[in-house]
Amino acid sequence: MMKFEPISYEVVTVGEEFFSDDFLIKPEDLETFAFAVDDHDPWYFEDSAFGGPIVHPVMMGNQALMMRHSRYIIPAGLHAKMHFEFVSPMRVGMRVRSYGKVIDKYEKRGRHYMVTEFQTREEGTQKVLTQGHFTQMLFSKSGVHEHAKNR
Repeated sequence: MMKFEPISYEVVTVGEEFFSDDFLIKPEDLETFAFAVDDHDPWYFEDSAFGGPIVHPVMMGNQALMMRHSRYIIPAGLHAKMHFEFVSPMRVGMRVRSYGKVIDKYEKRGRHYMVTEFQTREEGTQKVLTQGHFTQMLFSKSGVHEHAKNR
């Protein structure tokens, strides 16, 4: 059985690897996402320059962010930087999974950060669909940084 502990600068290690649950992209997922972001571009429902409809490129972005939840309790955090590269279009019917690795952690102005690189791949072929990295500020156990305690 896996033990989940709160994420912190002290417990995260550079080189640590994560992976998400797999996700089957269904037509209703595309509809829900399009409604949520108010983007009903015909490429997502009809034809596109890629030959047939594609899935909104950022629809699976949260899957990459959720990888750390497979090992840690994530009570709060702040996304400081995000970089996504859309390599190949996703399509309805694909089963995808995100894989990631902590590539850096550092302290800046008394605050702790971790940097995770990731790839989202089609499960069957392992074809890379999206890749990038994100930097997250890790909050202290209290959720308040030392600089803010006396304000």
